[in-house]
Amino acid sequence: MGDSRLTEEVSLKRLTDIPVAPGRLPGFGHVWPLLRRPFTFLESLRTIGQIVRVDFGRTPLYMLTRPELIHEVMVNQARLAERGGMFDKGCEIFGNGLLTSNGEFHLRQRRLMQPPLHRNHIGAYAGLMCDNTQKLSESWRAGRHVDICHEMSDLITINTTRAMFGLDLDDDATQAVRRIIPTLSDTYIVYLQTPKSLERLPIPANRRFKMASRSLHDIIDSVIERRLERPKAPNDDLLGKLISARHPDTGEAMGRRQLHDEVITIFLAGVVTTATTLAWTFRELERHPDVEARILDELGSLLDTDVPLDEAVHKLDYTPRVLDEVLRLHPFLLGMRVAAQPLLLGGVEIPSGTQLGFSPYTVHRDPCMYPDPMRVDPDRWLSDRARHLPPGAFTTFGMGRHRCIGEFFAQTQVLIALAILLPRWKLRSVPRQDVHEVNGIHPRPSSLRMVPHPREP
Repeated sequence: MGDSRLTEEVSLKRLTDIPVAPGRLPGFGHVWPLLRRPFTFLESLRTIGQIVRVDFGRTPLYMLTRPELIHEVMVNQARLAERGGMFDKGCEIFGNGLLTSNGEFHLRQRRLMQPPLHRNHIGAYAGLMCDNTQKLSESWRAGRHVDICHEMSDLITINTTRAMFGLDLDDDATQAVRRIIPTLSDTYIVYLQTPKSLERLPIPANRRFKMASRSLHDIIDSVIERRLERPKAPNDDLLGKLISARHPDTGEAMGRRQLHDEVITIFLAGVVTTATTLAWTFRELERHPDVEARILDELGSLLDTDVPLDEAVHKLDYTPRVLDEVLRLHPFLLGMRVAAQPLLLGGVEIPSGTQLGFSPYTVHRDPCMYPDPMRVDPDRWLSDRARHLPPGAFTTFGMGRHRCIGEFFAQTQVLIALAILLPRWKLRSVPRQDVHEVNGIHPRPSSLRMVPHPREP
């Protein structure tokens, strides 16, 4: 499907020629519209130009609004554009894990961490995913309200905690992690969008974020310390596999600090995004009953077979396309790169050190690429339609060398949850509920209280 904007000649040659987004305030830049109305503000940028200047305090960020420019930075010229901006700030809290690292070190860590998260090993954790989801299903009562955001966060946190630590995390620590993760999710974006000059101001979200972060660091430090003191402990959980992982070329293992940073990364990148995706899935299925009916038909055929559930869910065809649509509509809000060397984007010479940004949220909702963008249409992802999308049009899991290595782990959790919960329960929202997106790295529903109704056998 064509978009004349994607092929137009760009006459801009210097950064000084780049249009500036409206609403900039001296000293504050565009922090106010980014915090107060981030979705409207970011979506407005694509009407201004292919590259638009947005200021984080006094730091200019050049937002790429066209998918081919995003693909250029993420794939074609990836070696010239490193993670920067919010990732640098994230390092202050989350260290130098896969989410924040660059270059050869990032590739080294990726090679170390890929085997435990490869699709061939995910089956080892599918049993606990099924058990935890079944317990959740059995805890619901017909007609009694449930907070879907809380329930999904709880489910994915316990799945990840048990997959990561096995039984090394006691119940008190597990409950603490379940409280901490939603706080980190809700406050991280405010922390990242706050200029350093304003960090000392008593902003409640930043205080909550730092307190939650310290608590999670302490819990993870404690578990890693205990595990390293028992070198012969079982290594069938993710932490054990990371401890025993060796670099294929050097035979080197990860140090204690690096183990800590990678565990923090898995929690931040894995739990929040997966739980939020599941919550939005139930919301979108309620809004699109025809899609829900087709999923139930497919799941019905699946559950009638003798194939183990963790294997069967990856034989589904329609349901994963529904998941792609939910991920299209509800991806992460903002990504950033920094030009490590001079590069050329859309006819503009980008000097080394320039901060670049992009918003999957706004690209995924562009009607020039996705007609009727707010409608869940799983058939967009049939091969004869999807192949017409330009490169960079779908960036939920990243692209190129920084593509998420936990993609299959996350997909397995979501599909198992749908396969167990949907055939038993029909979830419908509590009336007169204002469901809107909350500003965050991965925007979640503001409130999603739903009533489970048993389905007819």
